[in-house]
Amino acid sequence: MHIEFMRDKSRVMPQIEKPEEVISMTVWHCNFESLNQISNCVNLEQLSIATLPEDDFDFLEKCSKLKLLSIVHLPDISSLETFPILRQLETISLETLPSWDSSGKKTIIDSLCPLSMLPNLKYLELFGVVPKDLSLESLSLFSDLKSARFSKYPKKIINAFYKHHSVSDDWAPEFKIAN
Repeated sequence: MHIEFMRDKSRVMPQIEKPEEVISMTVWHCNFESLNQISNCVNLEQLSIATLPEDDFDFLEKCSKLKLLSIVHLPDISSLETFPILRQLETISLETLPSWDSSGKKTIIDSLCPLSMLPNLKYLELFGVVPKDLSLESLSLFSDLKSARFSKYPKKIINAFYKHHSVSDDWAPEFKIAN
């Protein structure tokens, strides 16, 4: 089952009926103060969020079946340390708002190292989400990474990454709505 919340003005995310049946979810520019309800969706495989109200990733802890995660605009995130080890996660796309592109704004995080703990990650997109040191070095630990795309990193660093890794710059798989 797919559920979506689109531009909901409520401060509290509604209770999800039959959360164990939710396979895919979209939470798009809502005013929720927290996304903790998502943690009840233990069979969730795909999650797309625009405007993350959280300052950590604890709400994903119980989503062990998550395969695809896309988050646009994570203004309160400064660390990936709380990112859970999701063994099924294959695709991560983290990005700033498109309106930030022209202004050069970025979401600065402390390190990409926590992502290296994801054993099945195959597709990675980091658009405007950069570590303080602008390094992609910690991503060299991925042996199964198929594609990676970046923005707001120096071209020299991106070119060196592609030169030393057999990784394409193809787009990650798209979010597909579950029936």
